[in-house]
This record gives sequence, C-alpha cells and structure tokens, in this order.
Amino acid sequence: MSSFFPEKQENSPLNSVMYTHGNDVMDRRKAHLVFLSCGITFFLGVESGGFQLVLLKVAEEFALNPVRMGGMVTSQFGAILCGPLLFGWIADRIGKKPVLLFSMIFYIIGCFAAAFSGTVFLFSCAVFALGLGFSVSECVGSAFISDSFPGKESTYLNIMQSAFSFGAVLSPLVFSRLIQTGLASWRIVFFVAGGGYVLVYPLLILVREKRQKKVLSQEEIPLAGSEPRLFSPFFIILVLSMVIYLTVEAGLSYFADTLFVTEFNNTRLGAYAISGFWFCMAISRFVFSWIKIKPQAMVMLGFFLLCFLLVFSLPMRNSFVMLTVFFFLGFASGPIWPMIIGIGASLNQRRSGTSVSILTASGGLGGLIIPLLIGLVAEWKGFYNGFWLIAALSALGFLVIWLGAKKFLT
Repeated sequence: MSSFFPEKQENSPLNSVMYTHGNDVMDRRKAHLVFLSCGITFFLGVESGGFQLVLLKVAEEFALNPVRMGGMVTSQFGAILCGPLLFGWIADRIGKKPVLLFSMIFYIIGCFAAAFSGTVFLFSCAVFALGLGFSVSECVGSAFISDSFPGKESTYLNIMQSAFSFGAVLSPLVFSRLIQTGLASWRIVFFVAGGGYVLVYPLLILVREKRQKKVLSQEEIPLAGSEPRLFSPFFIILVLSMVIYLTVEAGLSYFADTLFVTEFNNTRLGAYAISGFWFCMAISRFVFSWIKIKPQAMVMLGFFLLCFLLVFSLPMRNSFVMLTVFFFLGFASGPIWPMIIGIGASLNQRRSGTSVSILTASGGLGGLIIPLLIGLVAEWKGFYNGFWLIAALSALGFLVIWLGAKKFLT
C-alpha cells in the first residue's frame, strides 16, 4: 500500500497533474465562481440531508412499504443516472455555464413540485425532476471548477463538496426540530432547497465563463498514448469505484433514520446520525483538500475504513455505538467522491464535462441499486441486516481501486 503515497512516487505523472499548483492566481472571477459553486452544493446538501431525514415520514403519509419507500429514492437516483449522460457532453461543446443554469431550473421546479405534491405518483415525478437538476448541477458545476483550476481539481472539488456536506449537516438538525415542534411538515425541506437555488441563480448569471484549454506535455499525460483517453483502463476502474461508493453512501445516509427508528425506536438519534455523518464528511473533505496524499490511495483507504467500521460495530447492536460509528463513517467517506471526480477530470482535461458526467452517472447507478436491495433485505430480515450488505460493498470497493491502481498505475 505504501507505493501509493507521494513520497514513494514523487515523479508519478498522475501525481504531477493532480498536485502541481503552477502560477494560478485566485482572481475575482474565480473567487466568485468558488463562492457560488459552494452555494449550489450547499443547497444540494440541504435537500439531500433533509430528504434522508423525512423519507420515513413521506412513506408514512403515502402508506408505503419498505420496497416502495426505496423506490422513491430510486426515482431520484434514476434521474442522477440519466441527467449527466444527457448533458455532460453538451457542456463540453457549448460551455458549462448555460447548461448549469438550465439544470438549476429543473431543480427549482422539482423542489417546489415535491413540496406541493398530493399523491405518491406526483411526488415521485417531482423527485425525478429535482434529481435531474441535482445531478447535472453537481456534475457540470464540478467540471466548471475543474476547468478553472487545472492541476488543483481535487483541492477545490473537496472544498465544493464540503459545502454540500455542511448543508446536509444543518438540514436534519433544523428540520427535525421544526417538524417535532409542529412548526412545519416534511415539505419544508423542498421549499428551502428550491428557494436557495432561486437566490443563487441570478448571481450565477453574472459569472463570466472563460474557456481554458490546457495543453499537456508528453511527460504530464497520466497514461500511455499521445492523448488523454476517456475510456482508459484506469478510467473504467474509476467508474466501477464510483458505482460502489454511491451505493455505500446512499445506503448509509438514506436509511440511517429508518435504522434508528425501526431497530432502536429513537427518532432523535436518527437525525443526529445523519447530521453527524455529513458533519464529519465536511471536515474530512476540507482537511484532505490540503493534504498531499495520492488520490487513489485516499479512495482505497476510505473504502477500507468503511468496511472495518461496519464490521466492528454491527455485531454490537447498540444504538449509541452505531451513532458514534456514523460519525466515523462520514469521515471515512468524505474524500472518496471528490477524489474520484478529480482523478477523472485530470485524466481527461479536454473533455472534463463528459468525463465528470460519466462518473456522476455511475454514482447514480449505485444509488439506483441500493434502496431496492435494502428494501428487499428489510422485508426479509429487517433494516439492520441491510447494513451488512453495505460492509461487503465497501470491501469490494477497496479491492477494485487497489487492484486497478496496482495494475495500471505502477
């Protein structure tokens, strides 16, 4: 494992592309872009953390069983699978900003439609629409940041995703209090998430997109060949890793509240688990945005810790142990997503929108699978046993990135 760290491979081309800061200066345009990108991901986090909190309440209002409840989450991740594939390559051709603005409209419409929906069918359609806007906003926004900071992709993607995590931290804490005191219903989650985008939208219009083309030297090209290849062997490894990671993340975050309610009969701990998960993820992403550990090593370590923590804690069947473990699970998960995206963008800098869209869609596929799987396991053995499935997937993620990096990057 030591061969993946920078002191052992100081001259690694991938390491050079990922961490060479060059002479880039944070000008006003870029500072404005970073601020707005964080605003966009913050309100995506508000919706994500809030939806995870109120999922059980939505299911109760519409009288859904565990399988159909998982289907609602699948509706959002189905859009996450479709959206980036439809719009990522367009962003490479016409520019990131117009596609980003277009996707935000979908998100706003979807959020307010979910807030006003009266049937499970209308709610599922609304969730699909906001999922479409969610995925394209996150995908194209990430590509926008990667284009603006070549060589520093993982640093700024980690900062951007820290804002997402802080949004996901605050929403369960605030909304659970409002809902428990009767001041609001579960619908407030979607009012706030959509309203935040309404505030950010006019500010983003003022950002001027500057198309940049960085020409890599032969020494800087991460993999063999005269051009960075979109479907290189290691890029396929990244796709598989992203599928597995979002399967794990969605399983942990969307079913944390349900786990604590159904297994421990404690709604309050469920809200704390979601917030703690995202809070520690935010800290982790911020910390690792500045630490120079090779990104593939960080992904591998994250998967290993996820598996270890779950295998350690699940046999105890103790609510407070599980609550504490959720904090550590968030920290372990933190850098995996931005590191994978950063590697993909650096491998394909001339087609960053397409590259990031494929990886984001791969994550959507993972999120599409896990709710249905956990729903089936819950019907059979209960929600608690569904988390053993997540532990096994974390182990698989470790093996995929370890064997892939060992074969193609050494």
